[in-house]
This record gives sequence, structure tokens and C-alpha cells, in this order.
Amino acid sequence: MDNCNEIFLNEVTHVELVPAGSCTMPIPFNVGELVTMNDCTIGSATMTLDVSDGGTAQMTAPTLKTTEKPQAAGYLRSHDLQIPIQYGYDDVRQAKGKLAGVDFHAVLRTLAGSEFLLYALPNTSSVSVEDQFGGEQKQTVKVSIQSMSNMIKITRKKSG
Repeated sequence: MDNCNEIFLNEVTHVELVPAGSCTMPIPFNVGELVTMNDCTIGSATMTLDVSDGGTAQMTAPTLKTTEKPQAAGYLRSHDLQIPIQYGYDDVRQAKGKLAGVDFHAVLRTLAGSEFLLYALPNTSSVSVEDQFGGEQKQTVKVSIQSMSNMIKITRKKSG
């Protein structure tokens, strides 16, 4: 039986999609049930979505739906992140093109400055942009990641 959980990310101010090759994590990707990870090196984001007031996202909060499926090695989690977009359509589409076929992780930054990682297993991350036409044009960025863990609170490695 699969478990499903959906949360509204009201406290999130930024979502960054970062190529996995530019990140160094002190713990291997296949360790399940991680809650925190310290001293991560996170590379430059290929796509950054400003979810705060006046940013690229609409006033609707992003949502994260996580489905857990039991496996022999633990739980396989499918994370589906949806961010409604208000501005920056061209930049989003251009960044989406750069992420095609590239493994990436998602970093979510909160209003309080905390950062959370959706750590992607190899060959399981994808991003798409859904267009909706009608009274007003809307777009939604949809990120899909499979992982062995839920969101992981991270700290970045201090330089120097």
C-alpha cells in the first residue's frame, strides 16, 4: 500500500533546481530516513523560482505531494512539486531546456532562512511547464523527483 501526503509550502520563498553534478553531499543518496545533512556543497541553480511576494510565482503557494512505496531497501518516495508561475515565462522555459536529461536536486529556502533538500536518485528528476489558457494565461512548473528520503534540512559548507 502506498502512503500519500500533500503539503502547502506557505513558508517557502525560493525553489532552486541545481544540477546534481555540481553538488557534494556528505551522505550517500541511498541512505533513507535522513532528517538533516550538514556541510553540503550546493552548486549554482539552473532554475530559481522566487516564491515571495512580487517574485515569479503567483500568490498561490507551491504544493508538494509525496508518495511512499515500500521497497526491500526502505521506502521509495516520489516527490511532485508544483509552483504556479506569474512572471518570467521565457526564463523558466529556457532553464527547463537546460535541465532536460540532467540529474538535479531541488532546494527549498524558507522565510526563516532554513533550507530543505529534495535529494534525487540518479535518473529520476524531471521538470515540465504546463500552460493554461483562458481568461488569463497561467503556467505551472512541475518538478518530479524520486528519493529514499523526505525533505532533508541542510546546511551549506562554510567557505574558507
